[in-house]
Parts: sequence; C-alpha cells; structure tokens
Amino acid sequence: MPRRTLLLAAGAALALSGCSLSTSNSGGGSGQINSGVSSSSRQALAQLGLPTAATRDTTRVSGTDPVTDAAGVATAIFPATGKQDRPGAVALVDRGQWQAGVAAAVLAGSPLHAPVLLSDGDTLPGATSDALSRLKPTGESLAKGAQAILVGDTPPAPGGVKSGAIHGNNPYTIAEAVDRFQTAVAGKPTPDVMVASGDQSAWAMPAAAWAARSGDPVLFVKKNSIPGPTKRALAAHAKPNIYILGTSSVVSASVENQLKKLGTVVRVNAGGKNAVKDAVSGAVQFARFHQGTFGWNATQPGRNYSLASTSRPLDVAAAATLGSNGVYAPLLLTDKAGKLPSALQSYLLDVQPGFENGDPSQGFYNRVWILGNRDAVSTGVQAKIDQLTELVPVDQPTGK
Repeated sequence: MPRRTLLLAAGAALALSGCSLSTSNSGGGSGQINSGVSSSSRQALAQLGLPTAATRDTTRVSGTDPVTDAAGVATAIFPATGKQDRPGAVALVDRGQWQAGVAAAVLAGSPLHAPVLLSDGDTLPGATSDALSRLKPTGESLAKGAQAILVGDTPPAPGGVKSGAIHGNNPYTIAEAVDRFQTAVAGKPTPDVMVASGDQSAWAMPAAAWAARSGDPVLFVKKNSIPGPTKRALAAHAKPNIYILGTSSVVSASVENQLKKLGTVVRVNAGGKNAVKDAVSGAVQFARFHQGTFGWNATQPGRNYSLASTSRPLDVAAAATLGSNGVYAPLLLTDKAGKLPSALQSYLLDVQPGFENGDPSQGFYNRVWILGNRDAVSTGVQAKIDQLTELVPVDQPTGK
C-alpha cells in the first residue's frame, strides 16, 4: 500500500490523500484473561500475574520493550468495546527515533487524543499490529478522516486504514512539523512551548506527558546551538513563554540567552531549594513545577503517575497516552532497575496520601503506572513504590 501523506497548507488547511479500507477486529483481551484462571491450577497466581501486574496502588504494563508498553497502554485507555471508546486516530512513531516520540506526545492530548504506537523502522511489530486491529480507529475528522498519523518519514502506512504523515527526516524538522500540525488542528499556536535536549533523552522524557496534558509542543535544541527548524517553530508562536528542561550542562547558558530573543525564557531545572543533580531529580522537579497555567504543580496527594526507566526513552509513547485521556499522569523516572532513587523516594513520601481521625473515606489516593518489565523496574522497587503510595493514617505514631 503506497504511503499516504498529511501536509499543512499555510499552517491551517490539512490536505490528506488515501483510502479507507475495511479491517478485521479481534476484539478485546485474549488467552488466560478471557477464559479466567482456575483455582485448581498450581500456577494460578503466576497466571494472574500478581503482584507484578498490579499491587494495591501500582499497575505495571510489563512489556519487554516500549513497543509492547505503548500497545498495552493504548488498549487499556481505549478498550474499543464500541465506537464510543475507540480513538479517532493513532499516532505512529519509529521506535528508533526517541525525539519523534517526545514530539508526537502532544498528539495524545486535546483535540486529537491519539494514542502513540511504535513501528520498527518501516515495519509494524506484532504488538502494534494487534493494537491497531483491536483499536480500529474511527477516523479523525480534524485530520480529514485519518486513522493513523505517521510521524516522521520512517513509519509505514498500515494496511487497511486511512493514513496521513507528518514529514520530517531529523529530530528538529519532525518536532517543527508536529508543532505546525498541532497548531492547525487546535486552531491557534500555544502561548507556552517546551525546549529540551535533542541529544540527551532522559532530560527530555518528562516533557512528553505534559505535552499530552496541555497541548504545549516540545522542540529540540543542541547543547550549544538552536537548529533552524526550532527557531522557525518558536517564531511561529510569536514570543511565547519558553520553558527549558535541563540544567546548563544539558542546554547551555548560551542557548538560553539565544532563546531570550525568541520569547520569555524560564529554565525549569534551575536548581534552588530542590537542586537538580540528574534527570531523575529533574523529572521530580518538573512534576512539582508550576507557573501560571504551565506545569503539573504535583505537590499534593491525589494523582496518577507514570514511571519509566531512563534506559527506555521510547516509553514516552505509553507515558503520553497516560498524560491525558482521563489519567493525567506526570512522568517520573528511574535510572536503576533494582533500587529506588533517593530523589524519587523523597518525592513520593512528600505526596503520600494520608487521613485523620480513623476515617479514610475522605482520603485522596495516588496510583503509579509502571512502564516495563522487571528489567526496567524490579518487583522489589514496585513493592516499595506501593508502600510509598499507600493511604496511611497521619495522626497516629509511626508503626501503628
């Protein structure tokens, strides 16, 4: 099937070509989950997947790679039992282009709410194909009926769906094109823009969830320079508020000064009371950050979170879908599979839910979506996270 294209005309009109073909739908769930687990089985608990799949306050999407995580989250958020819970379209990103995954995250939010799936270069992995057949997108009216939006020049047009493409052959042109497309479907440019490193994925990852939550685009810079496509995109926003993710060792002071010519600049990870030492603490600070209408302001209990490993940057695809679509989860990071980083542990303690007077009925609850299998986040760390997100009495001595 020839590749379909999606083009922006003068930053407003969308021109798509392609045909809509019928596809089969395999429906929801399969195997052990559909048939149920028998109490007579000696492997009953293993077949249930507990406590790895879920604990009291965690849910794990246990993919061996980000492709599976993205497909799993997409089908969890969009069960596809009928037209009312199918997405209009999905976004398709090459698993080899983490920057495209971060940039495409904005498509998971308003107005498209397109879950992000992953290709393997110019082929579709089985998990992605399965997700597409289950989701059976209805066609997005804002994109001339497209059911799949291909981000960058690598993902293939899936058979049996109407596809369109947002073209770009490097991280900077892809991010510019995604921003231009999002501006067109939203009807106007955003007043806030995020700028992140195009070289260091861990520092850029948290931007994906907020992009989905807010509709604010993510553009990329190099440590010591601003590529032309990023300059053009910022100019199109007409002196926006520019939020830099990353310390000056990631995005230099020189680049910060250059950005000041294009808008009002705030460096999110500027240090201060909660000094940022690495990408893990940077993600925590971004979760806390708030200025005007920008930022999660996640300083109180009562939230969903997602957690990904810095070793798996394309888990931003799953995190983007969780950043919007009724979940609204900030993305937290870990850089160790078998140990909870101190910055993350301290943050979870700060926002741990509590109740008083022996009455938990008015308490708030936290939940953490863990992305990846035990090679990304061990079951021991999962258990610790579950403990730190438990609703606890705050007016009793410790240990009671």
